[in-house]
Amino acid sequence: MVGCHRLPGCGRKGFLPLLAGVALLAAGVAPGAERWHGVSVFGPEGLKYKPGEPFAYLNPDAPIGGQLRMPGESFSKLTTFGLIGSAPQWLEEHCFEALGIKSWDDDEAYSVYGLIAESFELADDKSSLTVRLRPEARFSDGEPVTADDVVFSYELLFDPDVNPALQLHMKPVERFVKVDDHTVRVDFKYFTRDLPVYVSRLVIYPAHVYGRPGVNLGEDFRDSLPVGSGPYRVASYVMGERIRFERRDDYWGRNLPYTKGYLNWKAIEYQVYFDTFSQYEALKSGLIDFKCWFQPDVLQKLDGDGLRKGYLEREFFPVTRPAAMRCLVFNLRRPLFQDIELRKVLVSLYDFDTINRNFHYGENTRLVSYFDNEPRLRAAPGPATGREREMLLELAAAYNTNGVEHVPPAALERGPYELGLDAAGNRLPMEARVYAASRRLDELGWRWDRDRKVRARDGQALSFEILNEDDDLFHYSEVCRLAGIEARISTLSGLERTSRIRNFQYDCIGGWFDGRKAPGRELARHFLSPEADVKGSANRMGLKNPAIDDVLERMSTAGDRETVETCARVFDRIMCSQWYLLPRTWPTRDHAVYWRYLRGPANYASGLWTYYNIWWFWWFDEERFNAIQDAKASGVAVSFDE
Repeated sequence: MVGCHRLPGCGRKGFLPLLAGVALLAAGVAPGAERWHGVSVFGPEGLKYKPGEPFAYLNPDAPIGGQLRMPGESFSKLTTFGLIGSAPQWLEEHCFEALGIKSWDDDEAYSVYGLIAESFELADDKSSLTVRLRPEARFSDGEPVTADDVVFSYELLFDPDVNPALQLHMKPVERFVKVDDHTVRVDFKYFTRDLPVYVSRLVIYPAHVYGRPGVNLGEDFRDSLPVGSGPYRVASYVMGERIRFERRDDYWGRNLPYTKGYLNWKAIEYQVYFDTFSQYEALKSGLIDFKCWFQPDVLQKLDGDGLRKGYLEREFFPVTRPAAMRCLVFNLRRPLFQDIELRKVLVSLYDFDTINRNFHYGENTRLVSYFDNEPRLRAAPGPATGREREMLLELAAAYNTNGVEHVPPAALERGPYELGLDAAGNRLPMEARVYAASRRLDELGWRWDRDRKVRARDGQALSFEILNEDDDLFHYSEVCRLAGIEARISTLSGLERTSRIRNFQYDCIGGWFDGRKAPGRELARHFLSPEADVKGSANRMGLKNPAIDDVLERMSTAGDRETVETCARVFDRIMCSQWYLLPRTWPTRDHAVYWRYLRGPANYASGLWTYYNIWWFWWFDEERFNAIQDAKASGVAVSFDE
């Protein structure tokens, strides 16, 4: 059963004759179902909060007021529809809502509570999920949110003007069926443990606006103000420069337990700044209210009247979220990167010590595993044992055919590890690693070409492009050059970059495979073989490994934690043994510099980046704001009792 604490009077138990069961299904009611106020990947025990109980990291008494000014990205349209152009940052989050809202509590693996949805019912045979809507839900034009809108929003996923990647999580869904004006039944082709969660995250659009006859989604709404059920509407904008959202006084969900204390700003304004220096100056002068993601050297040396006199605060916050695999992805569609031995050489040249010291002030750790800080999911060093080893042997027997090792022996005998270590496990000096890489490249036939000033083999230069411009990769490029490898950094932006990514026209690209406490289908979108050749898919590396397809399917359909964790460790071993990518770094703490009239709740959601904590859960303190303005006018310092 998916869900949590049962709502009173919602159980349906007992024997039903066949005809009665058919009648119930026709009416949209799942036989034997129980009604719940949320869904979780691990069923009833997976949800922490009872009906009506607010999230611990919210302050239900936070006032709605003030404005939040943030740096934003340039945009060329006012809609997320259409595959050309870019929408304003966070347009969907402000103006639209999903059926449910995710919990960011550290004690929950992946749980969603009803927002537009009032309740969820999973059939005992797991063939369908019945969703009942809150009758009070309204769009910003005053029209109610109905079952027609939910069915329409599902069907939108298959419109050519909607990103095709959004369909992936819904592949097990057969159809959405309207039962009555406020009830929808979702029929499944087959069930996966995280499927109800993904259904609950479906964003709902008004059919009477975006589904009118003759509408061209990609063109007709480029300059139209969005209409959604979310707490904000677009108040003003200058295309490509700034956009201002104002909170709806008539927002239907303002008193729900999951929204009181959430998005507490009367207005949110995004201003486009085209470089980090401009953002820094805007923060100091009070044109924006906070900034995260400083370069570490800038953050450590940050100074000025605002900090010295107490107007601004520089604060560090814990990071407890599962580590994402932040990496450099090799495009396996390129013949150059189909050689695992060459990939291993390239990975060995990542100079973590210098990068961490000079770019991260020693605060980052080196990623090795796909689940780096999740000990229950991360594969252990040394040989695989128990069910983990049995599964690896099963996969090897099934898929290691025709001389291709989809599950190499290293996956069974050695867990994730860092290349470039000595026999005692100590990181070798970079000079020794460059020397070892050069020797290995000689053995692989990549010899120095004096005319080209680069290594070459069979007339092909050992040269490739990195479609990413992070500072640490510029350093990596220089280390590669010492080994006779040309690693060119590309600084493309805008439509050209988008087009090249969509069409896989790159050699290497920055990757970010988000971490989960209960991984499943969100990993599949990055690694499944059928997605490798679909333009615009998230399978950036072009991976085609049937053993990985198999273990991801097992992981997604597993109904218990033990199986999920075993599958995760098997996945980790196979992926790490193949060196499909270059792992990079992960922070041990997060940070922000903010004006002190921004206040946060007592409980910090450390499983979420500080940027989102401030934007989603903090609020404007008018008394502090006035005190800071008076102090600035007088040129004096200010202090507050925390």
